[in-house]
Amino acid sequence: MVRTATLLLIASIAAAQQSARSVAAYRARVLGVFDVNSGAPVEGVEVLDVASGTKAFTTPTGTVSLAYLPDGGSTVRIRKLGYAPITQFIAISPADTVPLTLLLTPTATVLPAVVTKDSARHYISPGLREFEERRRGGFGHFITEDELRKSDNREMSEVVRQLPGLLVTCNTRTPRKCVAGSARAGGGCKYMIYVDGIRMTDENLLLLSVNQFAGVESYTPATTPSKYNMTGRPGTNSACGVLLFWSRER
Repeated sequence: MVRTATLLLIASIAAAQQSARSVAAYRARVLGVFDVNSGAPVEGVEVLDVASGTKAFTTPTGTVSLAYLPDGGSTVRIRKLGYAPITQFIAISPADTVPLTLLLTPTATVLPAVVTKDSARHYISPGLREFEERRRGGFGHFITEDELRKSDNREMSEVVRQLPGLLVTCNTRTPRKCVAGSARAGGGCKYMIYVDGIRMTDENLLLLSVNQFAGVESYTPATTPSKYNMTGRPGTNSACGVLLFWSRER
């Protein structure tokens, strides 16, 4: 009787061991992940069980054991930075023990689009368009609309003082008057002034409101555009310099 029981126990243990070996064989199904272009194994690929959130990572050989997946299988997500992710169902059963191979496709790094904007103002006025052309390639000195708008509450005499070679002198009498002259001549040689291409007979800068203008140009006699160079003509003083003022469009 004892002998029979012993034999039955031994048979049960052998069957259990055989069963365990059978379970281990299919529970430890292996997944291999490789680069589709080079065929090289891809290390560090995340293999995620979507249902449970459990995950493992491929080894340097590109392989990972799927023993953590439930019986029957589960949907897994395979992903690594620089590769297109793959999501698919993987079966885990005694009939599904063959190692799996998946190929990852590298993705090109997409950089954010670089958008350049033209910050220059686009004018309708022919005078202001000429102003911009001369500013880009001329030999004078310029004050742009953006700079003038920052000085809307200042007097024009203060604003043009920044122009090289120019000296502004003001009287202390009433009415006040400020004129622009050549710094070389101590301000005594007055600049000729044009507003929108028309010569002013009164060179008093205080008559010009900063908030009315979009551009100012300053030229020495040597750099004055030909259409404004009156040197040698009777009653003109462009031999000292020229200031051009251009009204705002809006």
